[in-house]
Amino acid sequence: SAMLVGVGGSGKQSLTRIACSMADMSCFQIELVRGYGLEGFREDLKSLMMQAGVQGKSVCFLFVDTQIVDESFLEDINNILNTGEITGLFENDEINKINEELLPIVERMGLPG
Repeated sequence: SAMLVGVGGSGKQSLTRIACSMADMSCFQIELVRGYGLEGFREDLKSLMMQAGVQGKSVCFLFVDTQIVDESFLEDINNILNTGEITGLFENDEINKINEELLPIVERMGLPG
């Protein structure tokens, strides 16, 4: 995890995109559209977590202050940074599907399933 802080226009986004390119990572940034709120944000986070966790892709989540439409966005990001999860983000059936997809990977790694 990394957080870049600085005055506007100092190149934080550009630096992040260059670093992602150098590290062969995809850079994900939410797209604000009319009606975008907590539900859309959480769907985007679910998609991002599926890419990183289940698909094993290296992903960067680029989030800037102008994208804070709802204060709960910050609470969710804080939870990800502190605990690695957002309570209640995935339904039980989604969690079961994720476990099924990851079980062969875990077994190949020799870890207990």
